[in-house]
Amino acid sequence: MKKPELYIFDKKVDPRGNLGYLEELKDVPFEVKRVYWLYDVPEQQARGDHAHKTSEQVIICTKGQIQVVLESQQGERLNYLLDDPSKGLYIPPLWWGRMIFHDQAMMIGLASDEFNEQDYIRRREDF
Repeated sequence: MKKPELYIFDKKVDPRGNLGYLEELKDVPFEVKRVYWLYDVPEQQARGDHAHKTSEQVIICTKGQIQVVLESQQGERLNYLLDDPSKGLYIPPLWWGRMIFHDQAMMIGLASDEFNEQDYIRRREDF
């Protein structure tokens, strides 16, 4: 079973503003088929609360802070704080994820698959 992993992406620091970047299959372990983003999320709002059957993701907090709690089917719990746009969290399939947004957080997500409702596990009792 694959495990979640925190990635640190390359960046170019510049007084005009920093540049962060990543490349599929080099900085993320899959071909990116979908990019999505979350913004205007109310303070302390929970998002996620689901798992994926086969899809892999990398999520990056581009502004603010996001607390991420992941749980395996075996009950292992992992906690992460995403608070720097040079950090990305790899989430493999079959990990239940919950994210709490703070400080006007914005997030971008990279997914290995196109959207497919059948890939989602949305009820805890089905997990």
